[in-house]
Amino acid sequence: MRAHLKFILPIAGIFALLVLYTAYWFFAAGKVNEAVLDWIEEKESVGYQIAYSELEVRGFPYRFQIEIAGADITAPRSDGGWNATLEHVQANALPYDFSHWIVSFAGPMHVRSDRELMLNAQDARVSLRTNEYGETVRVGAELTALSIETLAGDPVNVEYVESFVLGGAVEDTDSLRVRVEANGVRASDTEASQDLTRAFGTTGDQVRLDFEVTEWAALARDGDAGQWSRAGGQLQIHDALLDWGPAQLAGEGELSLDDEAQPDGRLSMRIADPDSLALALVNADLIPEENEEALRLAAMMAPRGPEGVSLGFRLRDGGIYLGPIRIGRVAE
Repeated sequence: MRAHLKFILPIAGIFALLVLYTAYWFFAAGKVNEAVLDWIEEKESVGYQIAYSELEVRGFPYRFQIEIAGADITAPRSDGGWNATLEHVQANALPYDFSHWIVSFAGPMHVRSDRELMLNAQDARVSLRTNEYGETVRVGAELTALSIETLAGDPVNVEYVESFVLGGAVEDTDSLRVRVEANGVRASDTEASQDLTRAFGTTGDQVRLDFEVTEWAALARDGDAGQWSRAGGQLQIHDALLDWGPAQLAGEGELSLDDEAQPDGRLSMRIADPDSLALALVNADLIPEENEEALRLAAMMAPRGPEGVSLGFRLRDGGIYLGPIRIGRVAE
């Protein structure tokens, strides 16, 4: 009898644990389903219109998987009035961690606002992490083979991105830290992008930006850039890189806004080939021809390192200055 008990009791314990876990999973799945419906109801109460053909929680026993098919979302005018149609959305979380969700999208996304776009990607995922108060504190996104087709309205400047990665986190110092990297970017054939493509070509190898927005609460509260600037907010660029034809640049800097809401600050750039860059900018009418020699002269006098020539630029009054010489303008 003792031998039988030694054999039966562990099996009974495992069976009891399985029964308890199964009960927990289905109970929690019901709560997850309720939370999604509550979120939809909350959004609809402030003017959103949300419809879907199917909503189900699956994934037993390893995870909680929210499946939404045929979603159609329309924002109120106060939030831009955009409309998005998504073929399939899936959100996954582990049974022991509801603060971290991985959201993936399958099929094309149809977006309508001031223009009508069709977005499609081979793989599209978003990572969301919340704190104990339900506030989003960390966001990540990864897209591969993203294509953007303009169906109506002004075409967008980019039509294809081979890979795109974004990471963002709200720090304890009241700042938002963001890192963005795009590889294999192809510009579209639009009037707005002609200056860029004429100067540098249609395809960029890599674009990277690592920056920090200080005084984040002042900006996130109402989205008022003027109030954020008055609170001492800055855009601190820790690392920037542009590898696009003759534009092979890297740098860092600090920017804020002046009283006219124009960028005000400094940029320190490392330019691999300043001669080729200057010629491309002049040929594309991005800087006046008379400033080409000033840029070349400054490059000759500037310190040169293994990554190229280091130049300091100043942004003020809507212009871009190299020393006392205004070499270009800040795009509106």
